[in-house]
Amino acid sequence: MSKVRIGIVGCGKITQASHAPALSALAEQTEIAALYDTDPGKARIIAEDSHFKPAICRTFKEFLDADTDAVIIATPNNCHYRQAIACLDAGKHVMVEKPMAANLRQADAMCELARRKRRHLQVNQSFRYFPLYNFIAEAIASGEIGKPLHIRCLRAGVDAPNVGWSPGADWFVSKAAAGGILMDIAVHMGDLLLWYFGGVESVSAQNSIRRPRGEVVDNSTSLFRFGNGATGVLELSWTFPVGGNSLEIWGDKGSIVVPPDMASCEIRLKNGKQPKVVAAADCKFDNSHQWFIHSINGKKGNPATGKVGRNALALLLAIAKSSERNGRPVKPELI
Repeated sequence: MSKVRIGIVGCGKITQASHAPALSALAEQTEIAALYDTDPGKARIIAEDSHFKPAICRTFKEFLDADTDAVIIATPNNCHYRQAIACLDAGKHVMVEKPMAANLRQADAMCELARRKRRHLQVNQSFRYFPLYNFIAEAIASGEIGKPLHIRCLRAGVDAPNVGWSPGADWFVSKAAAGGILMDIAVHMGDLLLWYFGGVESVSAQNSIRRPRGEVVDNSTSLFRFGNGATGVLELSWTFPVGGNSLEIWGDKGSIVVPPDMASCEIRLKNGKQPKVVAAADCKFDNSHQWFIHSINGKKGNPATGKVGRNALALLLAIAKSSERNGRPVKPELI
C-alpha cells in the first residue's frame, strides 16, 4: 500500500508539538508532502525538523493544488470551516483541529460535503484517542461501576494558552477568531462527559470573563442533566492561582477517579475490596494520526468523526446560550 501524502496548513505550536512528530513516527505509512502557514518561517522550521522534504507553499491556493491525499488543518478556529470546505471540495481527506467550526450550520455543511465527496472527515477531539480514557469508557460501558450517577470534571489553568501554551498566539483570546475557554477546553471535556454518560438532556451554565481587558469567556461552570437521569459538573478556568485537573465518575456500584497527572485511574467498588489502579502506560489505543491513516485506507470505527466533532460543538454552544440566559437550562442540538 502506498504512503498517504499529507499536507498541513498551520505550522504553529500544535503542529510543532503534535502533528509533525506524530506523522514522523508513522513514516512507513505516511509523509508530510506540503506545508502552508501565513508565516513561511514556521513552515520552514517544520520542514527542517522532519526527515521529509515537503513543499513549502506560498499561498493557500498553492497548498490546495499540491500533490496530497489528505490535509491536517491546524489554524485558528475561525479558519477551520473555510479551509476544510476548500480541502474537501478539492478531494482531500481532512483532519481538522477542534472546534471543527464556529457554529452548527458550518459543521453540518462540512459533514455533508465529506459525505458527498466520499472523503474522511476527522475532528481532532484528542481525548477520544487517549488510551487511558478509552479504558475508562470501556469500564463504564461494561458496567464495572454500575449505573452512571454523576461525573465531575475540572480543568483549571493559571492563564490563557497565548501566555503559557503558545506565547503570542492571541487568537486564543480573540472574539473575532472564535477563541475562548469554551472553544478551547469545553469542546474537549464536554465531549468527554457526552462520551461517558450518553445523551445530554440539558445544560445550565454560568460563564464569566475575569482576565483584565478580556473579550472571551475564560471561566465556566456547567451542570449537565443526562438522558439516563445522571448528572454532571464541568468546571473550567484560565484564571485560577494554581492549575489543576480532576475527573471523578460515580456509578451505583463504585467510582473511577483520575488524579491530576492523568497517569492512572483508580477504580473503587462499594464491596470494600482494595481499589484497582490502572496505569495509563498499560493502556493501548491508536493515536489520532494513526486513526486518520486507518480511515483513509477504509477502516471503520474512527472515534472522532465529523459527527462527534459536531456534537462536541453543540454542547459548548449550549453552555454559551445557557449563560446568556442567566443559567436557564438549554437542550443541546445533538444528532
